[in-house]
Amino acid sequence: MKGILLTASCFVLCLLAGAEAGGADSPHCTTLEKAQKAAGKGTAIAALTPAQFHFLQGLYVAMPTTPEGLPPGDGALILTRDKTDEGIILWMRGILACEPMPISHAAKLLEILAKVKAGSAGRGDEL
Repeated sequence: MKGILLTASCFVLCLLAGAEAGGADSPHCTTLEKAQKAAGKGTAIAALTPAQFHFLQGLYVAMPTTPEGLPPGDGALILTRDKTDEGIILWMRGILACEPMPISHAAKLLEILAKVKAGSAGRGDEL
């Protein structure tokens, strides 16, 4: 857990250092290249389909700790580190990575997202 928290902290510092001028409600974003460097070696990046992104939007709005409204982006990536079960959701705005969201049990989430991608209805069948 310490490794992913350190990575998330470094990433947030990169966001703050490279944040575009905007209001208090503006998301903090950085380039994907800077986000990848902040994540470090041994980090896997999983791109999501539109269906998987919409699933994560639902997860985001259902969590009591997230801000009101939808996540700041039009897509998402999941970063995971080798040999841990933790990760970070990066909300993407075009080529910018915004507002990292730490996740625990990343392997379980990736398993569920694989089922979403396959069109599974959760009953062992596919849509």
